[in-house]
Amino acid sequence: MTVWFFWSFVAASNGILIPLFKEKFALSQTEAQLVDFAFYAAYFVGSWLYLILSKFMKTDILNKIGYKNGIVIGLGLSALGTLLFYPAAVAESYELLLGGLFIVGLGFSLQQTATQPFMIALGPAETGAQRINMGGAVNNFGGTIGPALVSYAIFGSISKDAALNASIQDVKIPYLILGALFVIVAIFFLVSKLPRIKNEEEVTVDNTLTYVPLAFLGIFALVSIAVSIEMAIMVSFGIMMLFVAYALFRGISSGPLTGKETSVFDFPQALLGMAAIFVYVGVEVTVGSNLGEYLKETQDLDSSEISKYVSLFWGSMMIGRWTAAMPAFNPSAMWKKILTWVVPFSAFGVVLFANSLYSGDVSDLYPYAGCVVIMILAFIAAREKPVLILLIFTALGAIMTCIGIFSTGDIALFCLISGGLFCSILWPSIFSLGTAGLGKFTNQGSALLIMMILGGAILPVMQGKLADMIGIQFSYTLAAGCFIFLFVFGLVAQKTLRKQGIDFDAEVAKKGASKGGH
Repeated sequence: MTVWFFWSFVAASNGILIPLFKEKFALSQTEAQLVDFAFYAAYFVGSWLYLILSKFMKTDILNKIGYKNGIVIGLGLSALGTLLFYPAAVAESYELLLGGLFIVGLGFSLQQTATQPFMIALGPAETGAQRINMGGAVNNFGGTIGPALVSYAIFGSISKDAALNASIQDVKIPYLILGALFVIVAIFFLVSKLPRIKNEEEVTVDNTLTYVPLAFLGIFALVSIAVSIEMAIMVSFGIMMLFVAYALFRGISSGPLTGKETSVFDFPQALLGMAAIFVYVGVEVTVGSNLGEYLKETQDLDSSEISKYVSLFWGSMMIGRWTAAMPAFNPSAMWKKILTWVVPFSAFGVVLFANSLYSGDVSDLYPYAGCVVIMILAFIAAREKPVLILLIFTALGAIMTCIGIFSTGDIALFCLISGGLFCSILWPSIFSLGTAGLGKFTNQGSALLIMMILGGAILPVMQGKLADMIGIQFSYTLAAGCFIFLFVFGLVAQKTLRKQGIDFDAEVAKKGASKGGH
């Protein structure tokens, strides 16, 4: 569970680095979003390198070394990335800082590739989403306290003078401490008695898994050299939109499996899952990472004052995931009804308390409780069914984002931040649907889905480009479009899996009935 904490801690802290780097390096919003690009592009490159090495060794690496060892190696790689922050900060080099984040992301890529199937393998597949939600509950506690801790380490206090006096040098120590924590946790994994779960089935790596990403990276490199990295990102966005359309076509036109599948690409659910993860991670990251600029432009806040709102966004992810993880503890029907309300408001209390330690007065966040109530009612309506959760939460995400775009003041602010609530439990639903029925190709499917975290690299930059053109508030139309696509994905994925005799929602309903429901 500890590694889940790190993933969100670093990701959320990027929301503090972006406005700081923009100010100190005099960047445009598009250029500032390269922080997210460097971090999340590493997931794509890391997953591709994983597949390349698997092909070279003629075996799936995680099948050979086990998920536990994969996590340890990933932690070590991330620790190396944090070391680069010291010379980068001393030299005040934006490029080296991005390089450090890239290496941290490479380590996270391997950690996530190993952790997701590891969590699913610990029990029945149809309840894998609940176990991932438990990890997600820990994950977003890191996201909640990350912005506040990093802000305190960099700025020291909330004031205009603190923001003016902060320097790039101030990022050294927080990330060196983070690297030390990576090493400590890696040692813990090495000496722990956690099971060494492996997938023992032999599987070869399809050439498509290695050559297509290579072609994608080649195109990106050529356009970057010939024109600019911004143009390369725009071209990459166009390519990915074509892939998203192709995945939808494969899902809609698919029939039952033949039993002769020789590649992970023979499974339409894997393609759909890849497209959905790209869009999901993109919307999650872009809402949070552009929030700092939104606060500076519409709320007249400086870099030292935005942390509690960035924290509230990532804390919203925690609120949703704590709520979704609660059924995994098998409470009685009566307690489940009570905890469905108590858990999310307890999580909201944690968010308020964590921010009060650094920000002081957090009474301006109290009205956000109304958004929490909407999320609770949505969770009750979804009845713990993965597909229904996906449909209801994405619909609400689209609605709230649109309200945020076309309104002002606290209503607009809280509606945009509530995107965190409605993103919060989409990942396990998407991941479970995307890897369902893959059998011996599950590890490769997992790697492909992790590769599509690339969405977190591309979509924030595209929103930054939109913000430079039409303003930060209306740039959130990109986020609304992402929620709408994910709603469509839920419908198509459900029909695709039913053609293969897989119905997660029906399985959850059966198990709920056998336990008395709620």
